[in-house]
Amino acid sequence: MIAPLLERASRRATDADIVQKSDETTSLHFASGRLVSACTTTRHGVNLRVVVESRAGVAGSSGDDLEDLLARALASAREGELSQLTMPRLSRLPSVLTHVPRAASATVADLAQLGQVVRDRLGGERADIDLLVERSLGAVRVANTQGLNAGYDLSLVTLAVEASRVQDGRRIVIRGRISGADLPTLPEIERLTATLRQRLAWSERSAEAPVGRQRIAFLPAALPVLLVPVEQALTGKVVLQGASPLAQRRGTVAFSELITLRDDPLAEGRPGSRPLDDEGVPSKPLTLIQRGVVEGLMYDLETAGRVGASPTGHGRRTIFGKPQPACSNVVLDAGETGWEELLGQVKDGILLEGLRGPFPMNAAGGTFAQSASLAWRISGGELVGLVPEVTIAGNAHDLLARVIAVGREQTWLGARAGATVAIDGVSVF
Repeated sequence: MIAPLLERASRRATDADIVQKSDETTSLHFASGRLVSACTTTRHGVNLRVVVESRAGVAGSSGDDLEDLLARALASAREGELSQLTMPRLSRLPSVLTHVPRAASATVADLAQLGQVVRDRLGGERADIDLLVERSLGAVRVANTQGLNAGYDLSLVTLAVEASRVQDGRRIVIRGRISGADLPTLPEIERLTATLRQRLAWSERSAEAPVGRQRIAFLPAALPVLLVPVEQALTGKVVLQGASPLAQRRGTVAFSELITLRDDPLAEGRPGSRPLDDEGVPSKPLTLIQRGVVEGLMYDLETAGRVGASPTGHGRRTIFGKPQPACSNVVLDAGETGWEELLGQVKDGILLEGLRGPFPMNAAGGTFAQSASLAWRISGGELVGLVPEVTIAGNAHDLLARVIAVGREQTWLGARAGATVAIDGVSVF
């Protein structure tokens, strides 16, 4: 489909590029320890962009009508804004693991066995256990009228576990997950279930919630509320819109020197790993924050062209959407503080597992106020019990300047890696 579509587009447009994506996902759902449903879904589609008289237009399709797709893209270009796109030519791509044959060939019985292993290890807990085992197989191919035609295969296996119990009239829900290109190993499953058992044990006792400005230790699952605003503020689109509080701070200290944040599409076997982005730009790691100093901005082809910069390989395209700059795998570097020492530095405050409620779509400004889904009281440097529901509020950019410790144990959650981050002066009410 790609070759004939590009050939037709080249006759009617100055330039054109295509991303073709396919996906087959098998999902198994377990409730109360037994398999209750299994299904397989497939998706396939093409996103076409054309440039006509320096105006870009985009259209997408999950069908096979090439003329209709091209006509809609050309119509979009006639109404499009002036653009300065320089499409990449064929170049050598980096090597990165995105597909594992063992995961690709796993049967439904193999996937169900993963759920059985988790159930066996959590069977002794006083909790309801729900599991989702999901295996996705996909392919991505990018091509353009400059001669680029490259792609890669994907496998992704996700094991998501939810342990819940009713305690003192309140339903406690603890979640964990493993995601990667390969089937999860037994040691990975052991770590996941050990973490869930630990969280359940922490929740056996209750404690009063401190209010006012507190020291809070953000566990890895709670970090997105702090890091997503930084990621958004460092995308070329937000910078061009004038909505980034970090755009004018590049090269200066904006956060604690304990914070180093990177985007790494070449991390082996992770959900966001890829040898090239959805516009054909080769992937490479990009340092966003280096010891508190703002360093990198993420550009796709369009935003790079508008500011006269080089694209960074962060173009992402859905089947029906316009390309946008976006992260791949976000990595917060681990620190040097052990667990007991970190609790001691917090001394009196809160250990936060996660926040409840919808995350703002436009979070670049950093301000938030959300209720805690799960949090424990730290008193005298020790965990003393589960606190009632409280609201956590602040500004992510301000809080990341008040980091007092970063844990040395790094955890991957989906396409994010992070460690526990302790911060002073977070509002709790």
